[in-house]
Amino acid sequence: MKKHKKDNTEKKAKITLADAKNNPKIMQASIMLLASCVVLAIAVFALNALGFFHMIAGFTIPRGAVKYGVINEKHQITEIPEGEIRYRLNTDIIFDNLYCRGSIMLENPKVSEYDLEFSFYLPKNQVDPFYQSPRLAPGECLLNDKLTNRINLKKGHYTCICVVKAYNEDGIYCGENKCTVELTILDN
Repeated sequence: MKKHKKDNTEKKAKITLADAKNNPKIMQASIMLLASCVVLAIAVFALNALGFFHMIAGFTIPRGAVKYGVINEKHQITEIPEGEIRYRLNTDIIFDNLYCRGSIMLENPKVSEYDLEFSFYLPKNQVDPFYQSPRLAPGECLLNDKLTNRINLKKGHYTCICVVKAYNEDGIYCGENKCTVELTILDN
């Protein structure tokens, strides 16, 4: 008796393509599965085009760390006249996407009398920086940092304004200097 039940179960489990075509429930399930796969593929493509997966990955990437020391001794600034602001930075910055670290390089020379803070702006919006560095004390540098505000940026090339603000040892604003930097974002 047990053997007979097992044979019936095996027969029920084996459904041919002809049986599936004649069974409306199996056809509905197959069509729903196919439609779900198409919708999922379109959603993944759209999310990828919008940079969603880069954004999610960006949450796991920390900002660059401020380090004491200089980036390259060969071109180090060795003297600065009193009251002047001098610094070193990379003026051709590249990001693979908006959420990863880019080739930002900032350095406050050891001989500086000021702490420096770097901010990058688009020429049409000089109120909200899309990047702002931590304050760098004399002799500190920062390599490969992330953007702090990606609101107006898309894939492309931008000529930007870098504002370098100087603060004395008491944290009082002492002046600023401006320059241009080229920013390239390779992907959303």
